[in-house]
Amino acid sequence: MVLTSQSRPLDGVRVLDLTANVAGPLACQVLADLGAEVIKVEPSAGEAARRIISTIPGAEHITPYFSPNNRGKLSVRLDLSDSDGADVFTELVRSADVVVQGMRPGALERRGFGPERVAALNPRCIYASLSAYGGGSPMEDRPGIDMTVQAEAGCLSGQPAGQAPRLIPFQLIDGATGHVLAQAVLAALLHRERSGVVNRVDVSLYDVACSLQANYLTLQLNRPERRESGAVRTGRGAVAVEPSGVFETGDGCLVLAAYVPAHWRTLVEVIERPDLADDPRFVDQASRSVNAGALRAELTEVLRGRTAAEWVDIFESAGLMVARANTWSDVVASELFERRCLAQPAVQDGRAITVIRTPARYSTFDTTAPTEVPGLGEHDEALTGEAMEQRNGS
Repeated sequence: MVLTSQSRPLDGVRVLDLTANVAGPLACQVLADLGAEVIKVEPSAGEAARRIISTIPGAEHITPYFSPNNRGKLSVRLDLSDSDGADVFTELVRSADVVVQGMRPGALERRGFGPERVAALNPRCIYASLSAYGGGSPMEDRPGIDMTVQAEAGCLSGQPAGQAPRLIPFQLIDGATGHVLAQAVLAALLHRERSGVVNRVDVSLYDVACSLQANYLTLQLNRPERRESGAVRTGRGAVAVEPSGVFETGDGCLVLAAYVPAHWRTLVEVIERPDLADDPRFVDQASRSVNAGALRAELTEVLRGRTAAEWVDIFESAGLMVARANTWSDVVASELFERRCLAQPAVQDGRAITVIRTPARYSTFDTTAPTEVPGLGEHDEALTGEAMEQRNGS
């Protein structure tokens, strides 16, 4: 582990990380960046994300789902169904402040380490559970990942008519859930330190996915049509936020948001179409959204007359909210990315690699010191020896 002279909020806190893939490891990565000692408890073959590798020639050693979310952790291999593994894990629980587990509801209980058992071993240990759909739901035993939860939670709703639903092309639900889980663990630690109350924490991908869509789901909950027939208009078209979204230009696309009345008035002046402001179809914010198709047709005709870069410069100068539709390669090469210091140095299998930092910044300590991605079972001997010493001494 990297030593630092800076104190961190979670110095001295021990976290047992029994999660895999993205959301759980990300949550525990946030805790590690805040100073916690995070012990990644893995099966003998290692967690699944270790085997998801790059297919880019020359970068096959990169594990993009594992490396960013497991820096600075310790790795120990334990089979909890085996008596020796269970003994070691028991002693680790006795010394832990937090257990974070991402098995399906009830799976860890069947291995003898449910919340009641952990509380009996260590009454101060916070037990945090991550699942796809949440314990107590009819779908609690169903496996789920980001893309299936997107579908279940309505994230694919609101696509243009006649088009197949399109998945969000990265793990938005996983990422958001990881940060929610880290926040919940931090709140539980604070509650324990202030009031002596030890919480159990439960976070599900489905709940977070619904929360991310709170504005649209709130609208659905309050529409009279829902009570009458269940046939309810969905997606952005149900909200007065036009014009906004992706627009074609002469050489590509840009993203523009000009639904605020002041911005709308600026937009029609800048594109030299003040007549649009007087058009009865576009006279106010609600009308513009009801007649979104016609409005987009009018705007696209104008926008195709210049390049995306030209329009971005024009709109930015006018104070409008606009952005280029960058690719991932554009992003990592951009000045903004560099200025925000988002590239995080790390070491994996003896090689220097670069990953993405966790986003929060702090005035008194740094979370970007180079850290190592642990090899599978790298700390077996040290942690098993510590656990057995503790067991023999108790």
